[in-house]
Amino acid sequence: MKRHAVVEKAVGETPLQALEAFRARTGIPRSVPITYAGRLDPMASGKLLLLIGEECKKKASYLALDKEYEFEVLFGLASDTGDVLGMPSRTSHVSVAHEDVSSVARSLRGPLTLAYPLYSSRTVGGVPLFRLTRSGASVAPPRITTTIHSMRCLSTRSLNTDELRGAVRAKLSLLQGGDFRQDEIAARWSEVLTDGGTFAIAKMRTICSSGTYIRSLAPLLGAKLGTIALAYSIHRSKIGRYHRMLGIGWWGKRY
Repeated sequence: MKRHAVVEKAVGETPLQALEAFRARTGIPRSVPITYAGRLDPMASGKLLLLIGEECKKKASYLALDKEYEFEVLFGLASDTGDVLGMPSRTSHVSVAHEDVSSVARSLRGPLTLAYPLYSSRTVGGVPLFRLTRSGASVAPPRITTTIHSMRCLSTRSLNTDELRGAVRAKLSLLQGGDFRQDEIAARWSEVLTDGGTFAIAKMRTICSSGTYIRSLAPLLGAKLGTIALAYSIHRSKIGRYHRMLGIGWWGKRY
């Protein structure tokens, strides 16, 4: 009996939407429970581990698995979500050297304490942080100590203002339902991206412990380099040893 499956969550899709799409593809009846072990943000793509049937009872053990991510850091901009789907602010254009990013990445290996993003599902007093933030409540986000097992800079590149404006518009258009403030955020991005110039982007790969928010890690990389930054893209490539997507389930269908 197949107890789990790995599916690819698309940008803009919620984990629940990915789960339901999997159920529809495979024909698993509603009487069989399915849950996911570890969330992925709406902007993130990548591997989502689904637990099926009796394996759902063991969810806690799967939540502790290490994760591997490839992500891009956009320097010179910040947002209230820590990624390009949030309300942006801007500083001057900055240049970032590959060697400097690599040096900072090496320095962050080991235990690392990060604040949860204000727009996250982490609860404070039983209320998700994103709800408290949207209500205007002043709240100090809780912090979590995680471990960065490895992190390195794979490459650096740049985008000009027009390219970035188009890319952000495309990412916002992928959000599927829900109130993500798309219109308000798109308008604000248009306001901050009005002049010429280029923005530096670094592509990173990290293996980290469970609970590491890339939306908190990306701004920290910027701060270590003396600027602001946000997560431009996030892709989860592995959950523990789970990364293969093809197989035959006990229900007899290929997924």
